[in-house]
Amino acid sequence: MAAVLKLFWDMCLLRGGPESVPTNTWFLCALMALELALSALTLGVVRPALPTVLALNVALVGLAVTACLVWFALYIRRLEVRFPATLGAVVGTSLFINAAYTLTYGITSGVVQQGAAWASWLWGVVVVGFILHKALSCKLRSGILLSFGFAVVSIVIGQATLGPALRAALGAAAG
Repeated sequence: MAAVLKLFWDMCLLRGGPESVPTNTWFLCALMALELALSALTLGVVRPALPTVLALNVALVGLAVTACLVWFALYIRRLEVRFPATLGAVVGTSLFINAAYTLTYGITSGVVQQGAAWASWLWGVVVVGFILHKALSCKLRSGILLSFGFAVVSIVIGQATLGPALRAALGAAAG
């Protein structure tokens, strides 16, 4: 267990690539379940008025879009065999970054909270870019640009699918 945590932490620090991530189906499913739970928890902390079911849907859409985009990028390069390890690396590092953000959010306020949100988002983009750089055998800047594109597409799809429900839930809580 400690070795797996160190593996993901090293990737968060841009030291190791996805090639060492276990590719067992049960391991990937466990990572995704943890990611869904932590993402929903983070949304619950940041937006307490957001219903839990809606927070889970936001997390699920984000995870599904990320998985599809990672698979497609690997497919284009004919590297689909790297999908389990790459997705595991993306999800595992996301767990670390989300946990750090959730902890930071709880102990800060105001401008520092907003700065932490932007810093964790940017950290996530860079880490996923690093993972894509390793998985796709491309330049680091290409991986980071691809990661940024993935983040934008994920936001757009999330807003298209859940935007009205989110606005209704958060608007009802504000009113």
